Amino acid sequence: MVPIYTVTKKGFKKMIRSLDKRYVIPSRTYFSQVAIPDLYEKCRAKVETELSKVEYYAVTTDLWSSRTTEPYISLTVHFIDEDFTLKSRCLQTAFFPENHTSENIAAGLREAVAAWGLDETRQVCITTDNAANMVKAASLNEWTRLQCFGHRLHLAVENAVKKDGRINRTAGVCKKLVGHFSHSWKARSALEKAQKELNLPSLTSLCDQWRQVQWVQSQLS
Repeated sequence: MVPIYTVTKKGFKKMIRSLDKRYVIPSRTYFSQVAIPDLYEKCRAKVETELSKVEYYAVTTDLWSSRTTEPYISLTVHFIDEDFTLKSRCLQTAFFPENHTSENIAAGLREAVAAWGLDETRQVCITTDNAANMVKAASLNEWTRLQCFGHRLHLAVENAVKKDGRINRTAGVCKKLVGHFSHSWKARSALEKAQKELNLPSLTSLCDQWRQVQWVQSQLS
C-alpha cells in the first residue's frame, strides 16, 4: 500500500541491501507495466471463475471523490457460493469524469456488470444511498433497489443530533478548541509543554483524530 516509486528511494534500497545484498530490486517500470498488471489478470481470472458459478447475486455501488477531488464509481458484487458462504468482491473502482446524471450512472453500471459477464436477469437487487441520481439510475435500469442501512442510520443520527442544542453547543466548543490548536503552531507547542510539565497525556493526537472524524463526516454527508 505504498507508491510504486518507493522502490527508487535511497532509504528503501538501503533497507533491501541490509536484508540481502544479492537481491536486485526491479525498476518501477517493471512493477507498473509487468508485475502489477500480471497480479491483476490473475486476480481477475480467479474472480471471473467464481462468478461463472454464481446463480444469483446482488450489487452495491457508490460515487465518491478522492482527496484530490477526482470522481470515481465503485461496484461490489455479493453472492453465496456452493458451500453456502457469503462472498463479496469489489469488481471495480473506476474513474468517472462524466456528469453524475442518472442516465450516465445507469449506463456506467450496466457497462460494468456486462464487463464481468454478469447476467442482469440474475441480479436480485442493487443497494445504494438515497441520492436522487442513484435512485433514478436504478429505476432506469429496471433494477430492484434497496436503501443502504448504514446511510439511513447516519442520517437518523445526524438529524437527531441537530435537534439537541446541547450537543450542537458541545460540538461547537470542540471544533473551536481543535481549530485553535490545529492552526497555531505556537499554541500547539505551548499545549505540549504544559502537558509535559503537568504529567498529562498528550492531547495533540486528539486534534488529528477530530480532523479525521470531520473528513469522514464530510464524505458521508
